[in-house]
Amino acid sequence: MGAKLKELLGLPSLRDAQLMSGSNCLNQTVTSLSFLDISDMNDCADLLETNEYHSGELMLTSFFDIKDDIAKQCETICRLHKMGELGIILYYVGIVVPRLSPEVIKTAEELDFVIIQMPKNQNQIRYSEVIVEVMARILKERPTENIVNEVLEKISLLPEHLRTVEVTLKLLSDLLRTNIILTNPDNEVINQIKWPRNSSVDLERLLRRVVVDDGQQVQKNDFAIFYKELYHKENGMLRFYLLKEHDLLTEAECAQSVELLQVAMNLWGKKHGEVSEYALVQAILNDESEKMYRLANHLKIDVKGIGLMWLLQLNDLREEKKLKEDILTYASKYYKTCVAQLMDDQLIVLLGNYCHNDSELELGEAYLQTSPYQEMIDSIVLCPRLRNTTDVRMTYQLVNRVALQLPRLFHGKKSFSISEIRQVAHASQLIQAGEAEVEETLSVLAPIMDNKEQLMTLCSFLLDAGADFQVCSEQLFIHKNTVKYRIKKISEALGYNVMRFSESYECYVACLTYRLISL
Repeated sequence: MGAKLKELLGLPSLRDAQLMSGSNCLNQTVTSLSFLDISDMNDCADLLETNEYHSGELMLTSFFDIKDDIAKQCETICRLHKMGELGIILYYVGIVVPRLSPEVIKTAEELDFVIIQMPKNQNQIRYSEVIVEVMARILKERPTENIVNEVLEKISLLPEHLRTVEVTLKLLSDLLRTNIILTNPDNEVINQIKWPRNSSVDLERLLRRVVVDDGQQVQKNDFAIFYKELYHKENGMLRFYLLKEHDLLTEAECAQSVELLQVAMNLWGKKHGEVSEYALVQAILNDESEKMYRLANHLKIDVKGIGLMWLLQLNDLREEKKLKEDILTYASKYYKTCVAQLMDDQLIVLLGNYCHNDSELELGEAYLQTSPYQEMIDSIVLCPRLRNTTDVRMTYQLVNRVALQLPRLFHGKKSFSISEIRQVAHASQLIQAGEAEVEETLSVLAPIMDNKEQLMTLCSFLLDAGADFQVCSEQLFIHKNTVKYRIKKISEALGYNVMRFSESYECYVACLTYRLISL
């Protein structure tokens, strides 16, 4: 179900709208509409950390809360694209947003992201007009003989690591608005996709009470249930269920769904173990405990034993598989539980059940220093002492809020502790609190604020060099004694001994804040 973008642009409610970017997407299928109520993505980053990919969706927004911030408008475009959104329909330009910036359009064009600008300076236009017309066209009965092509077309637009059996089934679920279960011959669930995703229906319990012959469809408790057995050479016999609430599935929908699964298994079934591991990591990050334990049991991974996480921000994915193999080879010498999965351009390494005598805290940094893949790693964040998977998820979300800023905040530094991440988050909150809070924080640096040499030296000493004179001298290309002399003068000027932690902390936060507002 859906409608081509070019068809929708001809509707009366969109006829006077202007396509500002995404002309290459005119033949893509729009499958749904949604609202972007909070357009400052930093305010809802945690809510958006899901394993859902919103292929074919258009977002309606006015950019109200970021109407004067072009940088955040660009960031929003990037994040929406990362989530799989097809584009946005932008309302009230000239009234809310003064104008659509060329920089925003350029960002969207580079990503093939659609921006549809509603008529400018018109406050009488309503969201409801577009919603009613577009959804009516989307939900209009369409032939279902092209389900395979439609889903595979969407899959082809995804990043390579998202081209999986599980994502294929999610797209199929959205297309048919149906629940899907895939099991092995022992009825152990491999994939379970609910529609809607927050459905509380116990699908497995429902299946246990129903007998369905192979290739047939029956009705039970307001559900139409279709069942088909499939054989795959890599994974053996599979049991495929479609469970649609209230309505029967057509023969064409059932047949096309089976064909789609067969194609997906042939394309990506060999990576089934890898896919499941990817799904396990996603389940941990999304707090899907039922799915997490089911997958962990299937993969024989002790998720309760996970106590350490490495987060590696990558700048080049061409050698990603080799990097992952190298890390797993290294980590398996020290840990019984080792999981590594790529999420976009970030490699997540989960480790547990330590089985060595060396200091655990030094292993991550030691790997970075000796890795043959140093150049493709922008940063590694070491997150120890995780008590459970909830800690994993919350720590991951915290790091992701600031990960992209780290190379610009800490010059020449690649390895970070979770404590440093918390301080960056704290400094960011100070900035968001307003000008008065920023001025109070920076007041510590007031005596040297006009001395660029001293300010640069202090920032480098505390942030980049970890208060190490030798490292700082190498960073600034000056003699070690020169650094010592400058730090002595800075301490005298500030009235703080920046070599003493209890006194340097305020200076550290102030330096972070200074660099953040200077980015």
